[in-house]
Amino acid sequence: MPVKLNTTYISSALADKLSHISEYPVTSIVAPIGYGKTRAISWWADHCQKKKSGALILRQIIVTDSLTDFWRGFCRNLREWPELEKEMSALGFPTDPQARQLMMELLTDALAGKPHDIFYIIDDLHFLPNPAFTSLILFLSDHLPERTHIILLSRNVIFDRTAQMKLGPRLWELNVDDLRLGETDVREYARRGGQLLNIRDVNMLASSTEGWFSMVYLKLRAYAQTGKWPENTTNIYPLIDEVLFRPLAARQREFLVRLGVPDDFTMEEAEFLWPEGDTAALLSQLTEQNAFITCTDGVYRYHNMLRSCARKKFILLPETEQNTTLIRLGQWYEKTGECCFAAECYEKTGNWDDLLRTVGQDRGLSFGPERLPLVRRWMANCPEECQLRHPQALLVFMLLLFYGRDIPEMQRYHALFQRSMALCTDLSKQERNQLEGEALLRLSFLCFNDISAMSAYHRQIRALTPADRNPWTQGSPSVLILYHSKSGSLDRENAEMRECMPIYSRVASGHGSGAATIMQAETEFIRGNLADADILCHQAEEQALEVGEYSIYTATAFLSARLALYERPSQNGFPLLDRAADTLRRAHQYRLLTTVELGRGWLSALLGQTEQLPTWLTAEGASMAQVFPLIEPVFQVIVGRVLLERGQWAQAAARTPRLLRACDAARFALCGVYAHLQNAVALMHLGKEAVARQALREAWSLAQPDGILLPFAESDPCLDRLLDELVKGEARESLHTLAARFRAGREDTRQEHNLLARYGLTERELEIARLAAQRKSSREIAETLSVSVKSVNNRLNAVYEKLGLGGEGRNKRQALAKFIKSS
Repeated sequence: MPVKLNTTYISSALADKLSHISEYPVTSIVAPIGYGKTRAISWWADHCQKKKSGALILRQIIVTDSLTDFWRGFCRNLREWPELEKEMSALGFPTDPQARQLMMELLTDALAGKPHDIFYIIDDLHFLPNPAFTSLILFLSDHLPERTHIILLSRNVIFDRTAQMKLGPRLWELNVDDLRLGETDVREYARRGGQLLNIRDVNMLASSTEGWFSMVYLKLRAYAQTGKWPENTTNIYPLIDEVLFRPLAARQREFLVRLGVPDDFTMEEAEFLWPEGDTAALLSQLTEQNAFITCTDGVYRYHNMLRSCARKKFILLPETEQNTTLIRLGQWYEKTGECCFAAECYEKTGNWDDLLRTVGQDRGLSFGPERLPLVRRWMANCPEECQLRHPQALLVFMLLLFYGRDIPEMQRYHALFQRSMALCTDLSKQERNQLEGEALLRLSFLCFNDISAMSAYHRQIRALTPADRNPWTQGSPSVLILYHSKSGSLDRENAEMRECMPIYSRVASGHGSGAATIMQAETEFIRGNLADADILCHQAEEQALEVGEYSIYTATAFLSARLALYERPSQNGFPLLDRAADTLRRAHQYRLLTTVELGRGWLSALLGQTEQLPTWLTAEGASMAQVFPLIEPVFQVIVGRVLLERGQWAQAAARTPRLLRACDAARFALCGVYAHLQNAVALMHLGKEAVARQALREAWSLAQPDGILLPFAESDPCLDRLLDELVKGEARESLHTLAARFRAGREDTRQEHNLLARYGLTERELEIARLAAQRKSSREIAETLSVSVKSVNNRLNAVYEKLGLGGEGRNKRQALAKFIKSS
């Protein structure tokens, strides 16, 4: 009877445990290396697909500790749904509740109603020990569409006790005891593999290996090859060498070693790394009797222990042979668009020219801020004379250094770039203009919100085609708050913006279009000229959407939402932000959804509706992680307003000095007005009227030269008496009128909010309900709100359920109309 130890053996007890996976949203399989986690789940997957022919099983293997790498692999696995794959790629790893909610909506729309189970297997999770990932799984376990399941495999504990309690009955757990082979299992596995063992050998094998599947396999394999049981049982790696490497012919052994360098590979990749014509034959020979090599969906993968041994042997090869393989692997990664992995291969060979060429070609798209430590290592180790040959790579380094706020090093790299351009005489005129334009654009970042100084750089740009534009607003919901830099200069700043922005937008393919108009609109708004602000806001929206400048479009949506507070009867501003978010999703502008969330936070704080704000915008949990560092003062002003609405007066007052320093450093004059105002409110509530009066004077002295009124009209009524003492004449009358309109609009909106809170409706659900009550069809509602019919129907069903409206479709609509009218 031939020996075939690759035969998969699963005990009846383990098979029973695995059979319950489809009953739970989340399954975890945790055991040390070599106990057969992957083997068990592969067996289960095969049986599942035979039993449930329509079941879809997706797999992902973690190979780095990068959330970005994980998300890239996750998105590639969604190729069954091309549009979903595109949307999720644009979204990026969801680190905040708002992004997670969007991810859930995208998944639900794509997966809901599927008649068959969908299983997503994530293997080797121990390589990604990131709390953000665990938090994501907890979120998904609560919100996954029905018949969708996540299966997690790891050597280490995945969920701590708190997380296990949160998951509760939604989690199915398997551990090392479920995977361990007992004496009966050892005998049956050996028999199926062609080896009949006596009781003594079975007892010895089971006790000496403690049921560790990999050790059982290797000992049986050694016994089949030599007729003797191996003596060394304390260390598995010598046994792997003895059983899996030494018996091979030299050519097979070399092939096995070289293919252990990548984490996994396809047949095409193997042929690229071993271009000698016999790749398929060698791979077939090696996998036929080696249980440590598996192939799933055309992707070959070594068991971690085999790969570890192969790599130890690889570093013993002559350096020239190692470099040949690593360079070939780097070329493969370049070919498949994995530029960061390619650069790491070139780094290992000391091939700095190829590394820098790869970085330059990528233009920074694969090198986000989380890669900055890696890039710094390259910058430190790569010889300067080599860096001078690659100006495009130097531009990528400049951008990453700006993200890291290392301005001196950024300036040093600009000097290197200038030397590089002088040395690179073979560049065409177009290439030279493009590179110099990108360098000038990066330098202009250093003059942020000094419009003329930035424009001085922009005027020098002759050619510029940004590869991946960051939001022109840096994620701020307001343009004015970014570019009003000095008290008394607002009209001059608007004039500069009108003069300078067309120059920049022309060279930057429309980037920033509409910025000058929305800044003037916001200026009219804070001066109380609401009609003019509304007209300009609509003009800015048209200008922005005409060229796809979504960051400016987002700023127009925020201004529209704020203007809605001053309309009678009040138009709730939140649906306007919801509509903007829908537009951004359709355009895959997911980074700007955080900006919409900032706008919602600001609006919620103005209205005193802070109970539903995301944790990253609340007092204790306020975190800058979701926004660009440049707009920290804007973020902190919003958080300050939240503190005031929650009555946390002492905390609001205590943070004022730090906030004012940040405003001064960023030259955000309007943020300074808000900081002083918030301090005045906090101090008044703390019974410190004298210092509150002084804080109010500071705010007014900053605002009055530019005719700024809105921040004062929207402030706490506790300042009314002090404002009447401070503000005189026509300005006081205007302030009274604006404050009255704001407070009336705020009260109307709060009454509507009470309706929402009473029944648990969202603003979007209420908006759809009101349109449905007007006898509009689902398609008409979808066209009005620019969303899908499916989305409208899903939200209408949620409304019916929350309001307790039963019956058939027409009856439900009639009942809904009566409910809305009575409310």
